[in-house]
Amino acid sequence: MRNNGNQKANLMYKVRISKGFVDADFGEGFLVEVWDFRTQRLVYGERYKELERARSRQREIKNDLDNINVDRFKQVYMSRVQREERKSS
Repeated sequence: MRNNGNQKANLMYKVRISKGFVDADFGEGFLVEVWDFRTQRLVYGERYKELERARSRQREIKNDLDNINVDRFKQVYMSRVQREERKSS
């Protein structure tokens, strides 16, 4: 497998907003999701109640995807997910 770390993150990941039932505690809302479109896997997500906040965050993430490489994206976004999961355990 080839190392893609120096590629622009937008060549590997795409960000989108989806609307729907998030979970029993959160209820209806909007998910800002980052997908690895090559493997069709969700790699990062955030929940929002208001569409405008979700759109704003989507723009921020898209800007990052356009301006940083894959390794930096993983460091900033994916390592944060792992830290939050450890906190909630």
